[in-house]
Amino acid sequence: MYKKLVLIAAIALFSGHVSAVSDVTEIAASHAHGQTFITWKDVSDGDAGSNIHYAVYRSTETITQETLSKAEKRVWNISQNSGQIYTFVFSNSGKPVDRSNPAIPGYVIETGKPPIPSGHGLAVITPDKPGKAYYAVVAESAGSACGAIVPGKNATQQPVDEFPAPIEPVKVSEGKDPVSHKPVWRGEKGSSLVVSLHASGGFRGPASRGETGDYYNFFCPRAWAFREGLPGVFSVEANGPNGLKLAPVDAVQGLKDDTTPMETFWFGCACVPQWASHAEQRAYPFSERRLLWMIDWVIKAYGIDTEHVTGAGQSMGGWGSMSVLMRHPEIFAALHPTMPRMRQRGLPNAKVYPLKGDEVMDDGKTCYLDRMDTVKFVSEHHEDLPFLGWSIGRHDGFATWKEQVDMVKALTANGHGFAFAWNDGNHSEGPKPMEIVRKYYPDEKFALHKSYPAFAHSSIDNDLGTGELDDKKELKDGEKTGGINLGFVWSDLSDASNTWSVKLSNDLCQADMTVDVTPRRCQQFKLKPGEKFKWATSTGSSGEGIANAWGLVTAQKIVIKPGAATTLTISR
Repeated sequence: MYKKLVLIAAIALFSGHVSAVSDVTEIAASHAHGQTFITWKDVSDGDAGSNIHYAVYRSTETITQETLSKAEKRVWNISQNSGQIYTFVFSNSGKPVDRSNPAIPGYVIETGKPPIPSGHGLAVITPDKPGKAYYAVVAESAGSACGAIVPGKNATQQPVDEFPAPIEPVKVSEGKDPVSHKPVWRGEKGSSLVVSLHASGGFRGPASRGETGDYYNFFCPRAWAFREGLPGVFSVEANGPNGLKLAPVDAVQGLKDDTTPMETFWFGCACVPQWASHAEQRAYPFSERRLLWMIDWVIKAYGIDTEHVTGAGQSMGGWGSMSVLMRHPEIFAALHPTMPRMRQRGLPNAKVYPLKGDEVMDDGKTCYLDRMDTVKFVSEHHEDLPFLGWSIGRHDGFATWKEQVDMVKALTANGHGFAFAWNDGNHSEGPKPMEIVRKYYPDEKFALHKSYPAFAHSSIDNDLGTGELDDKKELKDGEKTGGINLGFVWSDLSDASNTWSVKLSNDLCQADMTVDVTPRRCQQFKLKPGEKFKWATSTGSSGEGIANAWGLVTAQKIVIKPGAATTLTISR
């Protein structure tokens, strides 16, 4: 009998004859931190409402059935039970589960208040100018309204005072130690920060559930998502005795599918946003914009030492480290991705896969594949970039070995600081060589206000090969395991206006070795292009040179002996 009643209700909905009990009800609207939060009770939280979506209308006047056509249709295609935290809507196997499961919590729209109850909807509007606004929510089937406007039930009767302001995330919960029940992190301001980008499927991990840190949800303005108000989550966790880790989540509702997450490679997606003025699909860096906002907010809210911000990521997180974090040397002192792609070849929700190559960015001009070519980016940028330490297997399967070889060449050519280690493994085995990279290049060695030596052409480097494949699709050449710029230890670095010096050694050399050294992130020792310099070592070697077109100086073939330190001094 129950199933029969549900079927009758569903038929009524789709025929456009909606009874009062099936209308959208309990509409409410409030404004805080530059955003307006509209909530309502869905027409049904069961099977009868699973094919119903919702549209939100906005107007400067009261919205009635007669004035609805004059109101702005602000957002639409909002799914059933949209007040529910989206990253919870998956089983451990990644298969979708019931979006109406009351055990899955809802979003919190005001810190300290209960979450939105099950069976309720949520839309968040970010106005661009001050004023008063009225809202209405209409249930739709196949894009057509299947309910009427009833003031007080699905249309607000009192205006909301709106004004632009910096948006704020809402704290959902505070991370607690499972034994002491005290906050996970109790450090002072001035902590370091690691931005940790998860691999594919990471939205099902602890970070998406706020189990290990302060857990926040937030809601996107138009420029951050294909639909205004799309929600996101992140957590801030303890990282050592006086450090923090930002763990964002890269999973949002897909363009068409309510139950399957859309992962964006930490980039965004190809789409025509609901708010766009163009008709053709473009590649929007939505996830990059959200991520940069999160980083900026956490740095300010937690009093992070801005000189000590680093990044890391594995697999898809490694891709994001290269395509997003590497492009922000004003934020990141160092990056340590594993299994990264240096040239992104995929685009979420692209119409054509593999890509044709002519897809454009949101500006309608820039080629997406050019924009996502980090080898090209590094080749074109000679200024200081984040130190890059990474590892991968030669047979990764997602990223090619050729792009790793090309990245080493680009970094070397421009005198950037980096270290690289590899094995002959596949995607799952690629993180293993990172241990030796981090041994010699840990996060704490780097800061935006500290100079460091960048190494190149080390005589103990292993052979990368060309990255080319033979007729059998096997790598033609190169050593199966190895590393570039490994084993170096430095101390006593001095960065003065007229001289730069450092004490160098190498734990891995077994006989005399040589290496080129380029001072990076110099705070005082800055030469003009074409200016002459000279160098000398404590072992009696010396030489001279000319600063290149970008003011960089390189002391070439510095000799380092096994078991001994060499002091290198570079002078004007």
